[in-house]
Amino acid sequence: MTLPISLGLLWTAVVVLWGWSRRPRQVRSPAPPGTRPPTRFTAPAAGFTLAAVVAVIVHPALGVAAGLLLWITPHRRRARLHRRKQAEIIDELPEAVDLLRLAVSSGLNVHLAVAAVGERLVGPVGEGLSEAVGRTQAGIRLGDALEPLPESVGEPLRPLVRVLIDADRYGTELESPLAQLAADSRLWRRRRAEEQARRLPVRLLLPLVTCILPAFILLTLAPVLAETLTVLSR
Repeated sequence: MTLPISLGLLWTAVVVLWGWSRRPRQVRSPAPPGTRPPTRFTAPAAGFTLAAVVAVIVHPALGVAAGLLLWITPHRRRARLHRRKQAEIIDELPEAVDLLRLAVSSGLNVHLAVAAVGERLVGPVGEGLSEAVGRTQAGIRLGDALEPLPESVGEPLRPLVRVLIDADRYGTELESPLAQLAADSRLWRRRRAEEQARRLPVRLLLPLVTCILPAFILLTLAPVLAETLTVLSR
């Protein structure tokens, strides 16, 4: 009797944790480099301790399942945060390119245009550009300050960084490359939106199976089954 109840409680906890992880979150600025969350080492230790307690007190199989769940969850969380940051870059990139085109067409040079756009954007692209401008105040050339942005901010930023580096180092014109990059970035954003729309039915399967389908079966089949058993018992 204890094992079915424990399995039911574990499944309920998995469903609740899945729903909690899918809740809307406020987008926050990334943590400064070199800072680490205080629970980086304590959270896995506490998780495996909990799994060992479940294995000893309840059942070894439940302990193994809990350990696997607690081991997989941090990796999935890091991958989810990485995908979210890449998506934020793709969503912000068209606006950044348009603002750069506007600044360059208004007569600003590359350095001033990057500084102006970095001040007005609040996402990862704007923060990366502002960080590069801050490095130039220490005597670093703008091209050298922009070069590490794809690794530190995100890979979708690489085409824009390459265009800005070429303009700073070799004096190439910016109007045509930025116009082409603006069209490409809008195409990337539209493809990402279409991909998210195609994934929506798959994401709805779990709440449909775990929440709606059992309630539907309970409301439709349970009365019929109860009536049938009553008739047969007579």
